Amino acid sequence: MSTTEIETQTESAPIAVVYEGECLSLTGRSTLAYAIGRREQDATLHLRIVRNSGGGMSCTDWAEASQIEAIVKGGYELTAKSFLVLHPGKSINTGGFVMAVLKDLGLIRANEENTRLHEHVPTTTFEQLVIARIRGESIESAPKPGRRKTKEG
Repeated sequence: MSTTEIETQTESAPIAVVYEGECLSLTGRSTLAYAIGRREQDATLHLRIVRNSGGGMSCTDWAEASQIEAIVKGGYELTAKSFLVLHPGKSINTGGFVMAVLKDLGLIRANEENTRLHEHVPTTTFEQLVIARIRGESIESAPKPGRRKTKEG
């Protein structure tokens, strides 16, 4: 997807969309469109679900990346319910949709012992993954902290 500079109004300050993407829902039955934006006032990153091809309802409000990271880093057994605190009282589908986006970005992954549970991918941050997406890079190709590339042979 291309990067756009569309301004969207929030309660306190405009958020400019810096990346738009699509991914499959966790069930694989629908495609989700999402946007990542940066609040111009304080440069904070935000995420919102834009559309669901399956027609299921979801909240299209922005969620602040720092709140998302607090949930991800604070939980060892992440489920869709873990993300409902981002949009209290809104559609319960939104938690699962946010989770699908975070999995697509590479911030979380399925737990090896129980694939219904997810966990933080160590050494990744929301901002790091967004920057890689904007640049068209794969996060796997970026050097990990504390690791060196070695030559074989």
